[in-house]
Amino acid sequence: MVLLLRLYSRSAARCVLYESDMDSLIETQPTRAVVLTRIARVMDYLFGVLYALLVVRFALDLFGARSGAGFFQMIRGLTDVFYAPFRGLFPTTTIDGGHFVWPLIVAILGYMLLHAGLRGLLRLLAR
Repeated sequence: MVLLLRLYSRSAARCVLYESDMDSLIETQPTRAVVLTRIARVMDYLFGVLYALLVVRFALDLFGARSGAGFFQMIRGLTDVFYAPFRGLFPTTTIDGGHFVWPLIVAILGYMLLHAGLRGLLRLLAR
């Protein structure tokens, strides 16, 4: 009985299969599904970072953080590019010194729809 171990080479995009007795070596290229799965994982990570940044910005606005604080300015600087298309779409509601920023909610939902659409496209390409 031959046991196969699958090891992935990080330097090249190839899959190397070793037989348990180490007598023979078979090299194969990764399938399209494997490559697309890796792309999907990177895309999921990047969208996750974007969601986290937008939620932090929303929370800071909601709880009335000082706009002159360094952390708030950093978050604002990182998210302005992604928030800009949605700015001014709906009015902001003021609640006890904080601001409920509706365009940020719409931006998060919009990016979730974009993320879902791209994941669906990758699934179609993997078939």
